[in-house]
Amino acid sequence: MLVNEAIAFAEQELKRSNNLNSRLDSEILVSHLINIPRESIYSKLKENLPSNKTEELQNLVSRRVKKEPIAYILNNKEFWSTNFYVDRSVLIPRPETEVLIDLILSQINNKNNYLNILDIGTGSGCILISLLKELAKAKAIGVDKSSKAIAVAKKNSISQQVDNRALFKNINLEEIKFDKKFDLIVSNPPYLPDVSLKNLNSDIKLYEPKIALQGGVQGVDFLCKIMTLASKILKINGLLALEIGDNQFHILAKYLKENRFKILDKYTLINKQVRCLLATKL
Repeated sequence: MLVNEAIAFAEQELKRSNNLNSRLDSEILVSHLINIPRESIYSKLKENLPSNKTEELQNLVSRRVKKEPIAYILNNKEFWSTNFYVDRSVLIPRPETEVLIDLILSQINNKNNYLNILDIGTGSGCILISLLKELAKAKAIGVDKSSKAIAVAKKNSISQQVDNRALFKNINLEEIKFDKKFDLIVSNPPYLPDVSLKNLNSDIKLYEPKIALQGGVQGVDFLCKIMTLASKILKINGLLALEIGDNQFHILAKYLKENRFKILDKYTLINKQVRCLLATKL
């Protein structure tokens, strides 16, 4: 089987499962099989696919037909121009979450400051690790209630060579207690309202961890708890950066004001929904 035939086979199978990105997914899967960047696949179309890769190709395609996300199939997702290991114990990093890092960095004038960072619900560790790579003298603690997620975050911190500045703790939000105070608290917590979970795409609903998605009746349960905690363990003038859900900004803005925070910046999607916000403790 030639490489272009392998792509055609995968594309045909994925089209049958109503995959709207069948061509792209096929190229990604075949590129992974022959260990080259997808951008290089067109220079290899007339080459033979190694015979021992045929069964593996069928397995990968079968998994994608069943709606398993590409990131889990490949155990890889790019975030902040870095490849992170991911599996089904962690949420797949999204491009909009990179905005949190942009908002934070825009408020830090001296990137060489000694900063203490807390990442709540660290998951794969992608936010914490990306910040440490930008802030050379910062140290960070990542917490998560999932021991499997903590294992993934540790793995990523080692591969990205920031493990000497990162500490990970397997604890619940309610158990977070620290003697020191933080310069920055960041979180992409569960923020989906309970009722919206049933409307998620199959890729998400069937494979991504529900504990990383489900945020209570209005979706703000964890966000409000994080704000209350931040009011106690964040330094004066410290930063609180949060990713939030649709129709939650006004609820959270009121809660922030009640807890003596001032909103510095926010990121609004094209549909006018605020997805990320940055506040400071007064």
